[in-house]
Amino acid sequence: MRITTIILSIIILFKSDLIFAQVSADNSENGKLTVIITGFSDEEGNCRFALDNSKFVYERDDTVWIGKVLPIINKKVIVVIESLEYGEYAVRVFHDENKNEIIDTNLLGIPTEDYGYSNNASSWFGPPSWEKAKFIFNKPEMTIEIEVGSFI
Repeated sequence: MRITTIILSIIILFKSDLIFAQVSADNSENGKLTVIITGFSDEEGNCRFALDNSKFVYERDDTVWIGKVLPIINKKVIVVIESLEYGEYAVRVFHDENKNEIIDTNLLGIPTEDYGYSNNASSWFGPPSWEKAKFIFNKPEMTIEIEVGSFI
């Protein structure tokens, strides 16, 4: 009888954790993120936008968490993401002037199309780290600004 009570207690403990986890996930807070991207030299091509929700996704070249291809209007792009869950994010963008879906580089691998990152983060060699580019999204409404450039 004592073993049965212990087993039932363990089952109830695990079940209550599962219920708590489900309630916590359903009560997450969301907000509206507005990203204003400036610094475009012209309106040719489009802006490729990536919002990443983890260091793992940010450091990969073959994936993004939310990706958009947007027209450049008046040398500016405004992206609004509704119902974004609070958390850590990083944005990376580039001006795909020739619409070939990749950031063009010279023989040394240096980008020839303008690009930018959240926090206007930069780095001498390669993209800035997740730590430099990430930001905390924890408000009902938040606006960040990114200025694209060649940075060489």
